[in-house]
Amino acid sequence: MMYEIVLFSHILGTVLMFTAVGITLTAMAAMLKAEKTETLRIWSAMAVKMDGLLPLSTLLILLPGLYLVITTWGWQMAWINISLALLVGMSVAGPVINLKRLKRILETAEKSDELSPGPELTMQVRDRTLWSSVLTMTMMTVAILFLMTVKVGLVGSLTAIVLALLVGLTAAQLLLHQKAAVEVS
Repeated sequence: MMYEIVLFSHILGTVLMFTAVGITLTAMAAMLKAEKTETLRIWSAMAVKMDGLLPLSTLLILLPGLYLVITTWGWQMAWINISLALLVGMSVAGPVINLKRLKRILETAEKSDELSPGPELTMQVRDRTLWSSVLTMTMMTVAILFLMTVKVGLVGSLTAIVLALLVGLTAAQLLLHQKAAVEVS
């Protein structure tokens, strides 16, 4: 019975993480399309709030996950070690890269008295580092979910991570390139 309760907590953390990531991505996409500063202000506030949920979801994933590794799986599984390293890495990089930039967008939007987003705010919303980081971390989260479900060995785990990295970076470039092309026409 204990295993099932701990596993439920672990899965609940994953659901919470995907919910926060999904709402953050929705807010960021809306920020890209925002024609009014007020709209951008609302969506950037939502993105900041949702990004703030990620530490809670990480704890709900990590603590039960460590229990499951110690009591059931052990540390010899590549998918466990790689998933853990990615989760810890993203937990550190997320606030440093993403949250910092999202807060800066919100602060700029709150200070702006312009009806439409000005050049500085538009540049912040279109920040390649922010988009590359958020989309890559999203794909890494999907890769971790894949690893935990399929439980592949070292080569399969590394392949999944490399593919997630490539998809995330490519998606960011395509999204920002597409938005730039629409603005030009």
